[in-house]
Amino acid sequence: MNLGLRTILLLVAVVLFVLAVFSDTRFADFISLGLAAFAGAFLSDALGFADRTFNSTRNRNDTT
Repeated sequence: MNLGLRTILLLVAVVLFVLAVFSDTRFADFISLGLAAFAGAFLSDALGFADRTFNSTRNRNDTT
């Protein structure tokens, strides 16, 4: 399974939003970090970084 940068940032945003729902004291902090991760996901897509994959099984010697 390949995870791109946009996917990772969207997953982080979802986790932060869920934490904000259950938090009493740090609600605003979790919301602001979640919004920053959400914006970063779409910014990475606009800048062309969204198609970079992590957890790839490709051979490291392959340069093509």
